[in-house]
Amino acid sequence: MAADAEDKPEKKKLPIVKILITVLGALALVGVGAGGTVLYFMLTKPPEESPLAIVIEKKDGSDEKDAKDKKAGGKDGDKGAAPAGPGAKPLPMKEQFVTSYFEFPGNFTTNLRGSKRFVQISIGLATQYDKKVIENVQKHEVAIRAEVLALIAEQSEPEIVGVDNRRRMQNLIKDAINRVLTERTEFGGIENVYITALVMQ
Repeated sequence: MAADAEDKPEKKKLPIVKILITVLGALALVGVGAGGTVLYFMLTKPPEESPLAIVIEKKDGSDEKDAKDKKAGGKDGDKGAAPAGPGAKPLPMKEQFVTSYFEFPGNFTTNLRGSKRFVQISIGLATQYDKKVIENVQKHEVAIRAEVLALIAEQSEPEIVGVDNRRRMQNLIKDAINRVLTERTEFGGIENVYITALVMQ
């Protein structure tokens, strides 16, 4: 009877040990499977998403250098190379400014010096300064018109005929307009004057 009592507890202990071993084995297999899956995804991740690739790109610093070159307009300040296709020459990059234009409404009409003929001229302006320059031109248009008409009236007929004389007149008018603006606003700012029409009668 005593021997039978000793055998029974051993039978009860044996299934508990088997269950524990089975559970631990299953957990180990699940852990190995999960670890393998994570490792697989890390190894097959595209290079641009890999943390290692990001670290290398940051260490290289080429992106920061390119950004600085673009901001500065290239190494020498006003030239840089734009990305080009295979076999193509790089396009030179220059710092660009916005040009504002203004054309006076109506013509400038006056007699010419030493002549019975009169001339009608249409004038346009250009500046790369801010819009304040054009606003100043509009504000002081009466004074500018008077100065330009006086200047044109000083010219003789031969002095306004031909391309070279027209260019000379454009420069004289530009100087006259800048002079008026400087007197009234302390700044000229007109960089080009264009004679858009010229009629002599």
